[in-house]
Amino acid sequence: MSQFELSELRASSVWNLYRMKDRIQANPEYQRSGEIWSMDKRRLLIDTVLNGFDMPKIYLHKFPRPKTIKGITYDYAIVDGRQRLETLWSFIAGQISLSEDFEYYADPTLKPSGMTYGDLAQNFPDLKTDFDNFTLNVVAIETEEPDLIEEMFSRLNEAVPLSAAEKRNARPGPVPKNTRDLSNEPFFSEKLPFDNKRYRHFDLAIKFIYNEQRKVVSDTKKAYLDKFAQEFEHESRSKKLPGYVNAKLTLDSMAEVFIDNDPLLRSVGMVMLYFHLFRIARVEGWTDRITRRKLLTFENNRGTNREKAENDITSANYDLLEFDRYAQSPNDAVALRFRLKVLLQHVFKEDRAMESL
Repeated sequence: MSQFELSELRASSVWNLYRMKDRIQANPEYQRSGEIWSMDKRRLLIDTVLNGFDMPKIYLHKFPRPKTIKGITYDYAIVDGRQRLETLWSFIAGQISLSEDFEYYADPTLKPSGMTYGDLAQNFPDLKTDFDNFTLNVVAIETEEPDLIEEMFSRLNEAVPLSAAEKRNARPGPVPKNTRDLSNEPFFSEKLPFDNKRYRHFDLAIKFIYNEQRKVVSDTKKAYLDKFAQEFEHESRSKKLPGYVNAKLTLDSMAEVFIDNDPLLRSVGMVMLYFHLFRIARVEGWTDRITRRKLLTFENNRGTNREKAENDITSANYDLLEFDRYAQSPNDAVALRFRLKVLLQHVFKEDRAMESL
């Protein structure tokens, strides 16, 4: 039976947790991306503490032994409450100020609105002390089973509107780790013109792996990706899937063609389409024929074709119009195959049956 114990963390005042922050891992693998909260929501949390209102529990994973990650030693990892802790720490660090309409209910004559933590220390030291001494309800989870921590994280967040990619990231098995590892490739951080907010990079990464695993253009709707992740849940987390290995090779080829923050990659649907183009070219050995100039010319030709259609639809290229129409279904295999067929015809003079893609 796996050991799994819960206990209240002692000395859990705001100030004590701030002093511990360098020993608390904020972004374990199962966590959501940071900086999701708006500034208004973060200021509301500071208001909650200063006015002494209740706050939901915070959960920390207490490591059986200190864990060293990239040269930093941690005693804990945040399971639930990352946004709350990072908000409190940011306020102490002077990165957040109180809202302009802040009201201190215990003494309305005090006017600390708009002040930072340092301002409070100078002008209202008692208020700053109350903030420091505010006790958080922190639960420490003691277990050596990472799957149990991921399961608890997933359950705690069931009431929160997690994206499909966030839920998959919390599952056991090798698919989440393969997805995270692939999303750390330079292609994602350097070439894509959008960040990983709400796990957009993770969503693309698992689609890349899934398609490489199946070796054909595949439907990437949520149900299929979830089933893919479930298929491997009982296998080792450290296992490298063939789809991951091949997807990495495909991304290496793509990284040589696209520029940093490439506007050609601003659409997720086009990213998937280019991935399939490079996947086929890599397998068949003709990636050297793919240049950014050719892809940019194709993009410009589509724009010109749309203008023609606005003036006289009969003068426009039907295939290119259909290419744009099918962009509304970026996860549908039939739509992807049609668009890939058009791309291959117009740019590389490759006339292929959709069934072969």
